[in-house]
Amino acid sequence: MSHQVTEFLNWDLLRLAWEDLPRETKAFLCSYIRDVKSDDLESHVKHIANAGWDRVPYPCFGMLSFVDFDLSKTPVYDEIISNLTASSVMLDLGCGLGQEIRRLVYDGAPAENIVGLDKDERFIELGFDLFRDKTTLDSTFLVDDFFKPSPKLAQLAGQIRVINSGYFLHLWDWGGQVSIAKCMIGYLSLQEGDLITGVQFGREDAGLWKVPTLDYAIFLHNPASFAHMWHQIGEETGTRWLVWSRSDREGTHEKLAAKGFRLRWYVRYAGRQSQPVPGENFSVKQADQERSQRRLPLCIKLHGLYRPAFNRI
Repeated sequence: MSHQVTEFLNWDLLRLAWEDLPRETKAFLCSYIRDVKSDDLESHVKHIANAGWDRVPYPCFGMLSFVDFDLSKTPVYDEIISNLTASSVMLDLGCGLGQEIRRLVYDGAPAENIVGLDKDERFIELGFDLFRDKTTLDSTFLVDDFFKPSPKLAQLAGQIRVINSGYFLHLWDWGGQVSIAKCMIGYLSLQEGDLITGVQFGREDAGLWKVPTLDYAIFLHNPASFAHMWHQIGEETGTRWLVWSRSDREGTHEKLAAKGFRLRWYVRYAGRQSQPVPGENFSVKQADQERSQRRLPLCIKLHGLYRPAFNRI
């Protein structure tokens, strides 16, 4: 398993043509965004994509992949909707434009049981501009920092049954992903069956991958390395997880990195282990050091579990 940084195979800021978007995606957008004429839909979406790119040059804006609606492609999608209908609460972590929230609501999930979180209020506002639903959508959107949560965000700890991490988790190296996963666990109710879902760039040869538009490296997983990481997370937190992942080679990911693909995944909480691995749990001091050095979340260990510590400043 390589931890050497690998450069892009090629990076030309692929501009995915509107014509290449799936027909189902266009049909959803046309149906949901009711006050934009079908002939104007392409320019409307591209206008939002350009505004997002100007804010932060994420590849998802340059390729229009922010309207892929990846969550709807997970095999537990119907289960998530059923859980939300039964009054479970979902956190959409790093929700960006909130596109996954809109798709869930369109497919029958109660909007009031979904909380979207992003530190950049501009992305949330762009979501309202894209979907034209600021006065009608009943979901809660929090402008907050997952790394320094306010009391309002921290009070969700222990209340969540589903977390959609989207492309959030993959923005870090191995150690960063492990640390963030621990804090995500702290938000869950830790009832058996709790879910964390996500999607990320993957590669056959797992290892670090340098993102030139953002000037840092992230860890690209294959299914084996991803399962190994969650085994480590479970050992260090005294929790057990059922791990599912799938390599999806459709789309543009293989053009971004050699042997690249989209890795879809979810993990399901399966109960507590008898004892965490001795010496492997983060102390508050260690977590604070890592947070200051690498912008990782500050979590504290409460009753054997990792819970977010809110920013009191």
